[in-house]
Amino acid sequence: MSFQSRSVTAALAASLFFAAPAMAQAQGHQGMNHGSAQQAGGHGDMARQEYMAAMQQMNERMMAANDPDPDRAFALKMIEHHRGGIAMSEIEIRHGDDAEAKRMAQKTADMQRKEIAELENWLRRHGSRPAAR
Repeated sequence: MSFQSRSVTAALAASLFFAAPAMAQAQGHQGMNHGSAQQAGGHGDMARQEYMAAMQQMNERMMAANDPDPDRAFALKMIEHHRGGIAMSEIEIRHGDDAEAKRMAQKTADMQRKEIAELENWLRRHGSRPAAR
């Protein structure tokens, strides 16, 4: 990965990391104020709670993934970020109603798994072990 693409990836990851709590809060308020009847109870409430838990867990794990080397720290944190994406995709697959959204969620989960494998391989080549899960 080139320095430029690594910088762009790091900037994207940082922006997502800092934006996620605000986006989650905004989505929670939107669902409460303007949600459909289905979102008001049952499936929608379960999904919303699962999304919030998944994002909180992702943020906690990203914050805990540390290494004195900034490159390894980046890889460790991005692995947790991608695991969060998989968790959110699985929530959509379980609770979503739209077939296209479910296909996108599956595609996202598959891509996230590939990214995790690449990051874990990079960590092994650079003297660190990926976080066990």
